[in-house]
Amino acid sequence: MQWWQAALWGLAGGVCVEALELYAHIRSRRRWSWRRPIPQGMAAFWVSVLIRVGVGGVVAAAMAHDGQVAGAVAAFGLGVAAPLVIEKLARLVPLNLDVPAALELPPDPAATPAPTGQSGQPAAGGSGNAP
Repeated sequence: MQWWQAALWGLAGGVCVEALELYAHIRSRRRWSWRRPIPQGMAAFWVSVLIRVGVGGVVAAAMAHDGQVAGAVAAFGLGVAAPLVIEKLARLVPLNLDVPAALELPPDPAATPAPTGQSGQPAAGGSGNAP
């Protein structure tokens, strides 16, 4: 299966999930407003739908491009399960949010510390303080 075909099936899976969620949302409300389907408003509603559907298409396309998806049902299922797939993949790859520590170079194994005496002071003697 081509990646773009899988992407379309993934988009279809995402659309189906969003349609079923909208159906459940409409059924659970006494008064439904098409102008304000969620408390954040219509624009936020459409952005959330586009993100969800787009993620389904991207996940299915990426898996198909890598040879992990052979058929339409698998690509459709990846579109449906895209949030769960992303969550599981994110758990597999630890994210290091401490950027400065992540950019530090590991210590050079060739550099050896100066030999110290039994008291932990430098072996050359003296107090270690400059005159």
